[in-house]
Amino acid sequence: MEERVIGPYREWRMSLRGGLQALARAGAAVGGTDEGAARSALAEALRYVDGLLLPASEAEEFTLFPAVDGVHGVTGACEPLRLQHEALRAMASDLRKVAAAAAKDGDTCGYGRYLQPLLFGLYGLARAHLESEDGAFLPLLDAHLSESQVSVLVENSERITTAKAAG
Repeated sequence: MEERVIGPYREWRMSLRGGLQALARAGAAVGGTDEGAARSALAEALRYVDGLLLPASEAEEFTLFPAVDGVHGVTGACEPLRLQHEALRAMASDLRKVAAAAAKDGDTCGYGRYLQPLLFGLYGLARAHLESEDGAFLPLLDAHLSESQVSVLVENSERITTAKAAG
């Protein structure tokens, strides 16, 4: 199916999908024996989570979700996905705590049995979440929004994500 106007927003979201691999790589690395590789991969995963995934999730709550509500003519149409954002934030908080303990002890691989479920769980939830949004919302918005509305959606998403990532 050919898209009318949603392409720029779909393109912006591709960076969210690309970063998912950092979670998978870290999950594999922390289960190994190479401490340096595990530490580096975990740091990359945390940069993705804190620098892009979570800030973009917050941006969606101010941009994507209201746009979907507007098309449907109701509020709360995205509540299940907002709850997934909460789960992502809680899992990321747990990941940060375990990563800090591993760093304090200098044994990232030794904490692998705690880190792997969090990393692979975040990967699975984030991937399913993004695919759900892309599959359900992007075609809907493509059918109802104008090109200028999509431009505003992209600009606001970028602006909020950048601000949230900066602190």
